[in-house]
Formats: sequence, C-alpha cells, structure tokens
Amino acid sequence: MDQIGEYLVRRLVGEGGMGKVYEGEERLSRRRVALKVLRPELARSEQGRRLFLNEMQILAHLEHPNIVRSLASIEASGELVMVLEYLDGQTLRSVLGAAGRLPWPEAVRITASVASALAAAHGQQPPVIHRDLKPENIMVQRDGGVKVMDFGIAKVVEAMNQTNTQSVGTLQYMSPEQIDARSIDHRSDLYCLGLILYEALAGSPPFQSASPRELLNLQCTAEPPPLGDDVRSGLPRGVEQLLFQLLEKAPEDRPYLAQDIVDRLEPFQTAVSAPLRAGDRDRASAPGAARVAGGADAPRADTIALVEQIDRPRDVPTRLAIAIIATLSALAGLGTCALRSTNGAPEPPASTATPAAAEGAR
Repeated sequence: MDQIGEYLVRRLVGEGGMGKVYEGEERLSRRRVALKVLRPELARSEQGRRLFLNEMQILAHLEHPNIVRSLASIEASGELVMVLEYLDGQTLRSVLGAAGRLPWPEAVRITASVASALAAAHGQQPPVIHRDLKPENIMVQRDGGVKVMDFGIAKVVEAMNQTNTQSVGTLQYMSPEQIDARSIDHRSDLYCLGLILYEALAGSPPFQSASPRELLNLQCTAEPPPLGDDVRSGLPRGVEQLLFQLLEKAPEDRPYLAQDIVDRLEPFQTAVSAPLRAGDRDRASAPGAARVAGGADAPRADTIALVEQIDRPRDVPTRLAIAIIATLSALAGLGTCALRSTNGAPEPPASTATPAAAEGAR
C-alpha cells in the first residue's frame, strides 16, 4: 500500500485542476481521511509553498458545519498535501449530472447551506474568499449535509500566475470582476453562488459556449436568460428575485453579505415540511409546549393557566341573566305548589304565587 507521510493511501477518489484526491488512513489512529495532493508546480515554487502554508493555517481555524474541516497540512516527498475530513457522499456536479435539475426546495436548501459557509468564511479577519466556487467544490453527503471544499486554493494558484491553465468548466463559474482582472471581494463568491442556484433550478448554467472567449464575454455582458415556465410554475417569487439579484454584473447591485442570502432563504426552507429532530420531539412533549407548538393563540396546558381560568371574571349578558332568574322563579313556584298539594293544604290564590316564587328564588 502506498504511503504519503504518516498516511496510508487506499484509493484515488478523483482528479481535478488543483490536483488529486485520495482516500487515506492515518497510520496510527486508523482515522479515515481525504488526502488532496496539489499540483506539482505548486511544490516546486518557494512562493507556492509559502502561500499554501499561509492559507492552510487560516483554514485550520475555520470551523463551520458547512465547511470541510482541514485536519493537517504537510509537505511529503516534495508534494504539498491537504489532510481533510473524509466525506461520504458525492459532489453537487455528480448530483446534477444524475438528476438533471433539482426540485426548488432542495436547490434552496443547498444554496442556503453554501451561503452559510460563505458567511462564516467572509466574516474572518482577513476575509477568506473562495474564488473558485462551483458544483465540483460542493459535497452533498449521504445524510443530506452540505460541505464546501477548497477554500483558499484558488488564491494560491492565482498568485502563481496559473490562470492560463483554468478549464472551461471553471470559467463558467467566474464573476465578471474576476474575468476583467479587477480587485475582488466577497461579492464575487455571491455571483458564483447565483450561477450554481440557476443551474440547480434550470438544469444547465445560464451561460454556455464551446469558445472560452465567447463564454467570458457572456459572463461579462449578457443578461441571464429567464427561467423556463416549467421551473417558474412552482418557484416562489422571492427565490427568483434573489437569484437574478445575485447574477447582477456589478458587485454593488448584488446582495452585500452572504448572511443576507441565508436570511432571505430561511422562510422558504421553513415552509417545507421536515421531520422533527430528537431535540424538537423532546421540546414538543415538555410541559407548557402547547403554546409553542400551536402558535400564540393556543391555550397553555399548565397549572397557572388553570388558576387563571378559575379566577377570571365572567361577564353574563343582561337578557340572559333575566331569563335565568325568571326560569328559576317559575321552577321554585311549581315546586312549592307540588309540596302543598302533597300535604293536603289548599292551593293559594294565583295572586300569592309570585311572592312565594320570589321568596323561593331568594
């Protein structure tokens, strides 16, 4: 079995523009890991090694549920290697390849998860910008979790003037400011996220061409085509509006923060029914949970609520009160007459019935 440093290599998982990815195992702990061996030209450059180690030090402190964890960064046998948590799943590219396009709730869920990862990275000091966000760098796990990979690597490649080796697949997910070689900020990642959301909903990217030059021109100047009627028929208007705001050519016309995207997509996620987690089930069965589960108007099922109901004054309408008194008086009068008949007493005149009834009512 091959070995890279202290890690045993099990098998080749994939290969891309940044390098090769292997499934590996830490020799002593037997922990399953992913080994990303970067392209050889990075290791041959002193600048490349320095940039790589600087970026990996930043990522080692970037902890978020939607970001793949960096466990270690090593240089072994002249190769730069990222040791990452092993993810059981497939890339969003593979998911889209099999499904064609996703139902809008699933597309929204994945987009919100990626936006949450971007919010955590962009909030670092200094901000960590992905620069190469695309379906190939998003992992959808078997349990449904979403993880973003390859933060910081594009910055290393870009700094080493390797942009002439970028593939057309990556060009499909570059922001206009990247293409124009302008300075970029976190909003460049948001444009790429819009491209991903568009493809997840429509089944194909908004801009396509076999010519790299034409593709770059489309990214910089063309308006994204409208979504098809079959996509729009069930798509919430708020999601569609956000999508085309993300695809604005000028960064200042896009949403400013990734967290803004998370917040705007949250209502559309909660509208989709989902099974209760174990913690939610426990809270739902706890005393006093009826108000939370049933809404603000649901009655409280606790002792205080019962006492309040007993002590609460009750207003009785006037007409109803008069009717009740009259009925009770009549019943009392009848009861008095029946009692006297039983005892053999003569029946009193009708004129005395009302005082007797009134006296009985009192």
